[in-house]
Amino acid sequence: MTGITAGDYPTRFLRADGWRTATENEGVVMDLLSRRGGASRADLARLTGLAPHSITRLVEPLLARDLLNEAAPIVAGRGKPSAKLTLNGAAAFSAGVSVMTDAVSLVLLDLAGTIAASRSARLADAAIVPACAQIRQMLDAAIADTGWDRAALVGIGFGVTGYFIGDGARLNPPRLLDPWALIPLDRVLADAFGEKVWIDNDGNVAALGETMLGHGRTTADFAYLYFSAGFGGGVMASGRPLRGRNGNAGEFASILPTGWPQPNLETLRETFAGAGMAYPDIHSMLARFDPDHPSVEGWLDTVMPSVNLIASAISATLDPDMIVLGGRLPATLARRMIERIVLINPERRGCHRPSPWIMASAIDGDAAAIGAATLPLRAAFFDPENNARSVDKHQPSHRESVSE
Repeated sequence: MTGITAGDYPTRFLRADGWRTATENEGVVMDLLSRRGGASRADLARLTGLAPHSITRLVEPLLARDLLNEAAPIVAGRGKPSAKLTLNGAAAFSAGVSVMTDAVSLVLLDLAGTIAASRSARLADAAIVPACAQIRQMLDAAIADTGWDRAALVGIGFGVTGYFIGDGARLNPPRLLDPWALIPLDRVLADAFGEKVWIDNDGNVAALGETMLGHGRTTADFAYLYFSAGFGGGVMASGRPLRGRNGNAGEFASILPTGWPQPNLETLRETFAGAGMAYPDIHSMLARFDPDHPSVEGWLDTVMPSVNLIASAISATLDPDMIVLGGRLPATLARRMIERIVLINPERRGCHRPSPWIMASAIDGDAAAIGAATLPLRAAFFDPENNARSVDKHQPSHRESVSE
Protein backbone atom coordinates (compact mmCIF):
# COMPACT_ATOMS: atom_id res chain seq x y z
CA MET A 1 0.00 0.00 0.00
CA THR A 2 1.20 3.48 -0.86
CA GLY A 3 0.56 5.60 2.20
CA ILE A 4 -2.44 5.37 4.53
CA THR A 5 -5.84 6.59 3.41
CA ALA A 6 -9.08 7.81 4.91
CA GLY A 7 -12.34 9.14 3.47
CA ASP A 8 -14.25 8.43 0.28
CA TYR A 9 -13.57 9.46 -3.30
CA PRO A 10 -15.58 12.49 -4.41
CA THR A 11 -18.90 11.65 -6.07
CA ARG A 12 -17.49 12.67 -9.45
CA PHE A 13 -15.29 9.59 -9.28
CA LEU A 14 -18.11 7.23 -8.30
CA ARG A 15 -20.99 5.74 -10.23
CA ALA A 16 -23.76 3.28 -9.52
CA ASP A 17 -22.00 0.30 -11.11
CA GLY A 18 -18.53 0.93 -9.71
CA TRP A 19 -15.57 3.27 -9.57
CA ARG A 20 -14.91 5.87 -12.22
CA THR A 21 -11.26 5.64 -11.27
CA ALA A 22 -9.12 3.28 -13.34
CA THR A 23 -9.68 -0.46 -13.17
CA GLU A 24 -6.76 -2.79 -12.57
CA ASN A 25 -6.00 -3.28 -16.26
CA GLU A 26 -6.74 0.32 -17.23
CA GLY A 27 -4.15 1.35 -14.68
CA VAL A 28 -1.44 -0.40 -16.70
CA VAL A 29 -2.29 1.70 -19.76
CA MET A 30 -2.48 4.93 -17.78
CA ASP A 31 0.81 4.23 -16.03
CA LEU A 32 2.56 3.67 -19.34
CA LEU A 33 1.12 6.86 -20.78
CA SER A 34 2.18 8.75 -17.66
CA ARG A 35 5.77 7.58 -18.02
CA ARG A 36 6.01 8.04 -21.78
CA GLY A 37 3.99 11.22 -22.17
CA GLY A 38 1.93 9.54 -24.88
CA ALA A 39 1.76 6.46 -27.10
CA SER A 40 -0.28 4.96 -29.93
CA ARG A 41 -2.46 1.90 -29.50
CA ALA A 42 0.13 -0.09 -31.43
CA ASP A 43 2.81 1.11 -29.02
CA LEU A 44 0.70 0.01 -26.04
CA ALA A 45 0.12 -3.41 -27.59
CA ARG A 46 3.85 -3.84 -28.16
CA LEU A 47 4.80 -2.68 -24.66
CA THR A 48 2.21 -4.76 -22.80
CA GLY A 49 2.24 -7.85 -25.02
CA LEU A 50 -1.54 -7.62 -25.33
CA ALA A 51 -3.42 -8.07 -28.58
CA PRO A 52 -4.58 -4.88 -30.33
CA HIS A 53 -8.25 -5.69 -29.68
CA SER A 54 -7.45 -6.05 -25.95
CA ILE A 55 -5.84 -2.60 -25.93
CA THR A 56 -8.94 -1.20 -27.65
CA ARG A 57 -11.16 -2.70 -24.93
CA LEU A 58 -9.01 -0.92 -22.30
CA VAL A 59 -8.64 2.38 -24.13
CA GLU A 60 -12.21 3.03 -25.29
CA PRO A 61 -13.74 3.29 -21.77
CA LEU A 62 -10.92 5.64 -20.72
CA LEU A 63 -11.66 7.85 -23.72
CA ALA A 64 -15.38 7.74 -22.92
CA ARG A 65 -14.66 8.90 -19.35
CA ASP A 66 -12.41 11.72 -20.68
CA LEU A 67 -9.39 10.32 -18.87
CA LEU A 68 -7.50 10.12 -22.19
CA ASN A 69 -7.19 12.28 -25.28
CA GLU A 70 -6.58 10.84 -28.73
CA ALA A 71 -5.00 13.02 -31.39
CA ALA A 72 -5.80 12.84 -35.10
CA PRO A 73 -4.08 9.90 -36.83
CA ILE A 74 -0.63 10.59 -38.30
CA VAL A 75 0.51 8.84 -41.46
CA ALA A 76 4.05 7.53 -41.04
CA GLY A 77 5.10 5.30 -43.90
CA ARG A 78 3.12 2.22 -44.86
CA GLY A 79 0.36 0.77 -42.77
CA LYS A 80 -2.57 2.18 -40.84
CA PRO A 81 -2.11 5.77 -39.55
CA SER A 82 -1.38 5.93 -35.82
CA ALA A 83 -3.07 8.24 -33.32
CA LYS A 84 -1.28 9.30 -30.17
CA LEU A 85 -3.02 8.77 -26.83
CA THR A 86 -2.23 11.07 -23.92
CA LEU A 87 -3.56 11.59 -20.43
CA ASN A 88 -6.21 14.30 -20.14
CA GLY A 89 -4.78 16.53 -17.44
CA ALA A 90 -8.07 18.39 -17.01
CA ALA A 91 -9.97 15.23 -16.04
CA ALA A 92 -8.74 15.18 -12.46
CA PHE A 93 -6.28 16.82 -10.12
CA SER A 94 -4.88 16.35 -6.64
CA ALA A 95 -3.38 18.47 -3.90
CA GLY A 96 -0.15 17.68 -2.10
CA VAL A 97 0.84 19.16 1.25
CA SER A 98 4.23 18.95 2.97
CA VAL A 99 4.07 19.65 6.70
CA MET A 100 7.50 20.50 8.12
CA THR A 101 8.62 21.73 11.52
CA ASP A 102 8.86 25.33 10.32
CA ALA A 103 6.95 25.56 7.06
CA VAL A 104 4.12 24.17 4.95
CA SER A 105 4.12 23.74 1.17
CA LEU A 106 1.27 22.90 -1.20
CA VAL A 107 1.06 22.00 -4.89
CA LEU A 108 -1.76 21.15 -7.30
CA LEU A 109 -0.97 18.38 -9.77
CA ASP A 110 -3.17 17.45 -12.71
CA LEU A 111 -3.74 13.97 -14.12
CA ALA A 112 -0.98 14.44 -16.71
CA GLY A 113 1.57 15.32 -14.01
CA THR A 114 1.64 19.07 -14.61
CA ILE A 115 2.13 21.31 -11.59
CA ALA A 116 -0.50 24.01 -11.95
CA ALA A 117 -0.04 25.94 -8.71
CA SER A 118 2.20 25.97 -5.67
CA ARG A 119 2.32 27.72 -2.32
CA SER A 120 4.87 27.84 0.48
CA ALA A 121 4.74 29.66 3.80
CA ARG A 122 6.08 29.60 7.32
CA LEU A 123 3.91 27.36 9.52
CA ALA A 124 2.13 29.96 11.65
CA ASP A 125 0.88 27.56 14.35
CA ALA A 126 1.61 23.84 14.65
CA ALA A 127 -1.67 23.09 16.45
CA ILE A 128 -3.95 21.00 14.24
CA VAL A 129 -6.91 23.40 13.98
CA PRO A 130 -4.98 26.57 13.01
CA ALA A 131 -2.56 24.58 10.83
CA CYS A 132 -5.46 23.04 8.89
CA ALA A 133 -7.05 26.49 8.57
CA GLN A 134 -3.80 27.83 7.08
CA ILE A 135 -3.53 24.89 4.68
CA ARG A 136 -7.20 25.26 3.68
CA GLN A 137 -6.62 28.92 2.81
CA MET A 138 -3.60 27.96 0.70
CA LEU A 139 -5.62 25.23 -1.03
CA ASP A 140 -8.60 27.47 -1.76
CA ALA A 141 -6.36 30.22 -3.16
CA ALA A 142 -4.44 27.76 -5.36
CA ILE A 143 -7.62 26.23 -6.81
CA ALA A 144 -9.07 29.70 -7.41
CA ASP A 145 -5.91 30.70 -9.29
CA THR A 146 -6.19 27.69 -11.63
CA GLY A 147 -9.90 28.18 -12.26
CA TRP A 148 -10.36 24.41 -11.97
CA ASP A 149 -13.62 22.75 -10.97
CA ARG A 150 -13.15 21.65 -7.36
CA ALA A 151 -15.31 18.60 -8.10
CA ALA A 152 -12.33 17.24 -10.09
CA LEU A 153 -10.20 17.08 -6.91
CA VAL A 154 -9.43 13.39 -6.33
CA GLY A 155 -8.05 13.98 -2.84
CA ILE A 156 -5.24 15.47 -0.77
CA GLY A 157 -1.91 13.82 -0.05
CA PHE A 158 0.02 14.79 3.08
CA GLY A 159 3.73 14.26 3.64
CA VAL A 160 4.55 14.75 7.31
CA THR A 161 8.02 14.67 8.81
CA GLY A 162 8.39 11.80 11.29
CA TYR A 163 8.22 8.01 11.44
CA PHE A 164 5.27 5.66 11.81
CA ILE A 165 4.89 3.89 15.16
CA GLY A 166 3.24 0.78 13.69
CA ASP A 167 -0.34 1.78 14.47
CA GLY A 168 -2.08 3.00 11.32
CA ALA A 169 -1.44 6.63 10.43
CA ARG A 170 0.08 7.59 13.77
CA LEU A 171 3.41 9.32 13.25
CA ASN A 172 6.12 10.37 15.68
CA PRO A 173 7.39 13.74 14.38
CA PRO A 174 10.00 16.08 15.92
CA ARG A 175 9.06 18.06 19.04
CA LEU A 176 8.13 21.15 17.05
CA LEU A 177 5.19 19.18 15.65
CA ASP A 178 3.93 17.82 18.98
CA PRO A 179 0.24 18.39 18.08
CA TRP A 180 0.65 16.01 15.10
CA ALA A 181 2.23 13.24 17.16
CA LEU A 182 0.69 9.81 17.84
CA ILE A 183 -2.81 10.67 16.58
CA PRO A 184 -4.79 9.01 13.71
CA LEU A 185 -3.83 11.65 11.17
CA ASP A 186 -5.80 10.03 8.35
CA ARG A 187 -9.13 10.39 10.15
CA VAL A 188 -8.26 13.77 11.71
CA LEU A 189 -7.31 15.34 8.37
CA ALA A 190 -10.15 13.70 6.41
CA ASP A 191 -12.60 15.21 8.90
CA ALA A 192 -10.85 18.60 8.86
CA PHE A 193 -10.88 18.93 5.06
CA GLY A 194 -13.94 16.90 4.11
CA GLU A 195 -11.85 15.17 1.43
CA LYS A 196 -10.28 11.79 0.91
CA VAL A 197 -6.71 12.03 2.23
CA TRP A 198 -3.50 10.02 2.01
CA ILE A 199 -0.76 10.16 4.67
CA ASP A 200 2.91 9.22 4.40
CA ASN A 201 6.17 10.51 5.78
CA ASP A 202 8.14 13.15 3.94
CA GLY A 203 10.94 10.86 2.74
CA ASN A 204 8.55 8.35 1.16
CA VAL A 205 6.49 10.98 -0.65
CA ALA A 206 9.59 12.81 -1.90
CA ALA A 207 10.79 9.54 -3.46
CA LEU A 208 7.39 9.12 -5.11
CA GLY A 209 7.60 12.64 -6.50
CA GLU A 210 11.00 11.82 -7.97
CA THR A 211 9.46 8.73 -9.54
CA MET A 212 6.69 10.64 -11.28
CA LEU A 213 8.46 13.85 -12.30
CA GLY A 214 12.19 13.28 -11.87
CA HIS A 215 14.83 10.59 -12.26
CA GLY A 216 12.20 7.89 -11.77
CA ARG A 217 11.13 8.39 -15.36
CA THR A 218 14.35 6.70 -16.47
CA THR A 219 15.28 4.46 -13.55
CA ALA A 220 13.04 2.20 -11.51
CA ASP A 221 15.44 1.44 -8.64
CA PHE A 222 16.81 4.27 -6.56
CA ALA A 223 17.28 5.48 -3.01
CA TYR A 224 16.25 9.02 -2.17
CA LEU A 225 18.06 11.00 0.53
CA TYR A 226 15.73 13.60 2.03
CA PHE A 227 17.47 16.61 3.60
CA SER A 228 15.35 18.91 5.75
CA ALA A 229 15.29 19.83 9.45
CA GLY A 230 15.95 16.13 9.91
CA PHE A 231 17.36 13.52 7.56
CA GLY A 232 15.67 10.47 6.08
CA GLY A 233 14.59 9.19 2.72
CA GLY A 234 12.73 6.62 0.69
CA VAL A 235 13.40 3.64 -1.54
CA MET A 236 11.88 2.83 -4.94
CA ALA A 237 12.24 -0.77 -6.12
CA SER A 238 11.07 -1.74 -9.61
CA GLY A 239 9.12 1.51 -9.75
CA ARG A 240 7.26 0.83 -6.52
CA PRO A 241 7.81 2.29 -3.05
CA LEU A 242 9.58 -0.05 -0.66
CA ARG A 243 7.88 1.05 2.55
CA GLY A 244 8.68 -1.82 4.91
CA ARG A 245 6.41 -3.43 7.48
CA ASN A 246 5.59 -0.18 9.30
CA GLY A 247 6.14 2.30 6.48
CA ASN A 248 9.56 3.36 7.76
CA ALA A 249 11.93 2.01 5.11
CA GLY A 250 14.36 4.80 4.27
CA GLU A 251 15.07 5.99 7.83
CA PHE A 252 18.71 6.36 6.79
CA ALA A 253 19.66 8.57 9.73
CA SER A 254 19.55 5.48 11.97
CA ILE A 255 22.47 3.96 10.06
CA LEU A 256 24.80 6.38 11.82
CA PRO A 257 26.42 5.33 15.10
CA THR A 258 25.64 7.41 18.18
CA GLY A 259 27.58 10.66 18.13
CA TRP A 260 28.08 10.88 14.39
CA PRO A 261 26.95 14.23 12.92
CA GLN A 262 23.52 14.17 11.32
CA PRO A 263 23.67 15.59 7.76
CA ASN A 264 20.53 17.72 8.05
CA LEU A 265 19.77 21.35 7.38
CA GLU A 266 19.25 22.14 11.04
CA THR A 267 22.94 21.45 11.69
CA LEU A 268 23.72 23.73 8.72
CA ARG A 269 21.58 26.47 10.30
CA GLU A 270 23.50 26.00 13.56
CA THR A 271 26.79 26.26 11.66
CA PHE A 272 25.68 29.57 10.18
CA ALA A 273 24.63 30.76 13.66
CA GLY A 274 28.07 29.90 14.99
CA ALA A 275 29.55 32.19 12.34
CA GLY A 276 27.29 35.07 13.36
CA MET A 277 24.54 34.51 10.78
CA ALA A 278 21.54 33.55 12.86
CA TYR A 279 18.39 32.48 11.01
CA PRO A 280 15.14 31.94 12.94
CA ASP A 281 14.35 28.77 10.97
CA ILE A 282 15.34 26.73 7.92
CA HIS A 283 12.71 28.43 5.77
CA SER A 284 14.49 31.76 6.33
CA MET A 285 17.96 30.26 5.82
CA LEU A 286 17.04 28.73 2.46
CA ALA A 287 15.46 31.98 1.28
CA ARG A 288 18.83 33.71 1.76
CA PHE A 289 21.16 30.77 1.15
CA ASP A 290 24.68 31.68 0.05
CA PRO A 291 26.49 28.57 -1.22
CA ASP A 292 29.86 30.35 -1.12
CA HIS A 293 29.74 31.30 2.55
CA PRO A 294 32.65 29.70 4.49
CA SER A 295 30.14 28.07 6.87
CA VAL A 296 28.97 25.83 4.05
CA GLU A 297 32.45 24.37 3.59
CA GLY A 298 32.74 23.86 7.34
CA TRP A 299 29.41 22.03 7.42
CA LEU A 300 30.50 19.80 4.54
CA ASP A 301 33.73 18.91 6.33
CA THR A 302 31.66 17.87 9.35
CA VAL A 303 28.86 15.87 7.72
CA MET A 304 30.44 14.25 4.67
CA PRO A 305 31.85 11.25 6.60
CA SER A 306 28.26 10.54 7.69
CA VAL A 307 26.96 10.92 4.14
CA ASN A 308 29.70 8.62 2.85
CA LEU A 309 28.78 5.93 5.38
CA ILE A 310 25.07 6.15 4.56
CA ALA A 311 25.62 6.12 0.79
CA SER A 312 28.00 3.17 1.14
CA ALA A 313 25.50 1.23 3.24
CA ILE A 314 22.74 1.91 0.69
CA SER A 315 24.96 0.83 -2.19
CA ALA A 316 25.95 -2.40 -0.46
CA THR A 317 22.51 -3.40 0.89
CA LEU A 318 20.08 -2.16 -1.77
CA ASP A 319 22.24 -2.11 -4.93
CA PRO A 320 20.17 0.67 -6.54
CA ASP A 321 20.71 2.19 -9.97
CA MET A 322 20.92 5.61 -8.39
CA ILE A 323 21.13 7.55 -5.12
CA VAL A 324 19.28 10.87 -5.34
CA LEU A 325 20.04 13.82 -3.07
CA GLY A 326 16.97 15.97 -2.57
CA GLY A 327 14.37 17.26 -0.16
CA ARG A 328 14.94 20.90 0.77
CA LEU A 329 18.61 20.68 -0.19
CA PRO A 330 19.64 23.54 -2.53
CA ALA A 331 20.82 22.20 -5.89
CA THR A 332 24.15 24.01 -5.58
CA LEU A 333 24.80 22.32 -2.25
CA ALA A 334 23.73 18.92 -3.58
CA ARG A 335 26.29 19.17 -6.37
CA ARG A 336 29.06 20.03 -3.92
CA MET A 337 28.14 17.04 -1.78
CA ILE A 338 28.11 14.72 -4.78
CA GLU A 339 31.63 15.80 -5.71
CA ARG A 340 32.83 14.72 -2.25
CA ILE A 341 30.97 11.43 -1.81
CA VAL A 342 33.31 8.43 -1.59
CA LEU A 343 31.74 4.95 -1.41
CA ILE A 344 33.30 2.12 0.54
CA ASN A 345 33.89 -0.38 -2.26
CA PRO A 346 37.05 -2.49 -1.90
CA GLU A 347 38.69 -4.00 -4.94
CA ARG A 348 38.81 -7.73 -5.58
CA ARG A 349 40.72 -9.28 -8.53
CA GLY A 350 40.96 -5.83 -10.02
CA CYS A 351 37.20 -5.29 -9.86
CA HIS A 352 34.82 -3.23 -7.73
CA ARG A 353 31.13 -3.82 -7.17
CA PRO A 354 29.05 -1.80 -9.63
CA SER A 355 28.25 1.52 -7.96
CA PRO A 356 25.07 3.56 -8.23
CA TRP A 357 24.93 6.90 -9.97
CA ILE A 358 24.71 9.71 -7.44
CA MET A 359 22.56 12.58 -8.65
CA ALA A 360 20.87 15.73 -7.43
CA SER A 361 17.08 15.60 -7.57
CA ALA A 362 15.64 16.49 -10.97
CA ILE A 363 12.53 18.03 -9.42
CA ASP A 364 12.15 21.79 -9.43
CA GLY A 365 10.05 22.64 -6.38
CA ASP A 366 9.13 21.13 -3.04
CA ALA A 367 9.76 17.41 -3.53
CA ALA A 368 7.63 16.30 -0.58
CA ALA A 369 4.59 18.37 -1.59
CA ILE A 370 4.89 17.16 -5.19
CA GLY A 371 5.25 13.58 -4.02
CA ALA A 372 2.29 13.93 -1.67
CA ALA A 373 0.19 15.14 -4.60
CA THR A 374 1.03 11.95 -6.51
CA LEU A 375 -0.52 9.77 -3.77
CA PRO A 376 -4.19 10.37 -4.73
CA LEU A 377 -3.48 10.12 -8.47
CA ARG A 378 -1.42 6.93 -8.13
CA ALA A 379 -4.06 5.27 -5.98
CA ALA A 380 -6.92 6.23 -8.29
CA PHE A 381 -5.32 5.80 -11.70
CA PHE A 382 -1.76 4.43 -11.76
CA ASP A 383 -0.61 2.67 -8.62
CA PRO A 384 0.68 -0.87 -9.31
CA GLU A 385 0.71 -1.70 -5.58
CA ASN A 386 -2.89 -0.76 -4.87
CA ASN A 387 -4.10 -2.66 -7.95
CA ALA A 388 -3.87 -6.42 -8.45
CA ARG A 389 -3.09 -5.77 -12.12
CA SER A 390 -4.06 -9.05 -13.71
CA VAL A 391 -2.01 -8.21 -16.82
CA ASP A 392 1.16 -7.68 -14.77
CA LYS A 393 2.82 -10.60 -16.49
CA HIS A 394 2.64 -8.64 -19.74
CA GLN A 395 3.84 -5.36 -18.27
CA PRO A 396 7.30 -4.30 -19.49
CA SER A 397 10.13 -3.34 -17.25
CA HIS A 398 10.56 0.38 -16.54
CA ARG A 399 13.50 0.56 -18.88
CA GLU A 400 11.41 -0.96 -21.69
CA SER A 401 8.51 1.37 -21.03
CA VAL A 402 10.57 4.52 -21.41
CA SER A 403 12.69 3.42 -24.37
CA GLU A 404 11.84 4.58 -27.85
